[in-house]
Amino acid sequence: MFYPLHKLLSGSTHLLRLPSKKEEKWQFSKLARYMDKEYQNIIKSDENKTYDEEKDFLLLQDGQLIKENLPSTVHINKHTLSCELEYNPFAKLASCLAPYPLELNIFEDAELHLYLDYSQNNFINSHLNIILQEGVKAKIYIVFEGGEESFISHNSHIKLEKNAELVLTQVQRLSTKAVLISQDCLHLHEGASVQKFCLLFSGEYLHHFVNADLHHKSELDIGALLLSQEEQNFIFSCDINHLADRSKSHLLSKQVLKDKSSCVFDANTKIDNNTKLCEATQGSHALLLSEQAQIHAKPHLEIYSDDLSASHGSTVGALDEDASAYLISRGISPAKAKSILVTAFVQETLDKLALTSHKQKVLEVLGEAYE
Repeated sequence: MFYPLHKLLSGSTHLLRLPSKKEEKWQFSKLARYMDKEYQNIIKSDENKTYDEEKDFLLLQDGQLIKENLPSTVHINKHTLSCELEYNPFAKLASCLAPYPLELNIFEDAELHLYLDYSQNNFINSHLNIILQEGVKAKIYIVFEGGEESFISHNSHIKLEKNAELVLTQVQRLSTKAVLISQDCLHLHEGASVQKFCLLFSGEYLHHFVNADLHHKSELDIGALLLSQEEQNFIFSCDINHLADRSKSHLLSKQVLKDKSSCVFDANTKIDNNTKLCEATQGSHALLLSEQAQIHAKPHLEIYSDDLSASHGSTVGALDEDASAYLISRGISPAKAKSILVTAFVQETLDKLALTSHKQKVLEVLGEAYE
């Protein structure tokens, strides 16, 4: 079934969102129009999509370049970054299985859309390198699609030169029987910054791993939203290394779990010795909508410096019964009250989407559109 928030709830086909402060009243979202759609129907409609009409896009099928319409300031090469091969066993494996990984070298400001499509019943390895040159500002939207009953291994290596800025949004909308193990390796040089958001809500098993190296005055902001149902298993893990002074990292992950699904949140932020004025925060917050759902959270700080600001925390809970009772007392049905509380819970992560265009795309995937 198509799974945004509605599969977390108890069968209601009309959901509410929280009112804006300006409106000062409850408003109905447009999620209802998507409620009865099958997930496979949406995948099928995407197959007929014509990418030729889009601007600045790239389409990969099983890791191979199929179509592209990129500006002249984005150069496409087919080789690995040797510096990552030396230290990363995942990159070595990817290099063996896919000897010519795709590399995008971005020389001027750009907004790109990357579509990673995977075939059925296959073992697939894909590899993507992205390099932002000094001072470049890029906005990249990546979608993982297809992969019915396939095992997929994907590796992305993203390198930002001095003062480069990247807004990265990743949506994993694979088929319900897909298995995906993906890794993002981020290398931020002096003054570079990354705002990353990832949505995990499809596939039978997903493991998304982020490894980041931060240098002087570099900043990393990660927001993750995980929505699971039935017997899905998700793992979201991060390994963030502060290697120089005044580097900053902020990580917020929220999980909404139903049925017998399970999720693991495993994050480690390391602040090296002799670094000063670094900032690091971690947060994992889980909402369990079933007694059988499980969350295993392990936020961890590894600190070797005294001159810093750092915090981490984890919460696990169910819907607030008092808040639900209050909404019901105001004439709202129990199902709609549940919908409002779930929407309010995930809203904080959606607010981390810096770009309006990216936020609209994510809301459309979830089956919700705001005016």
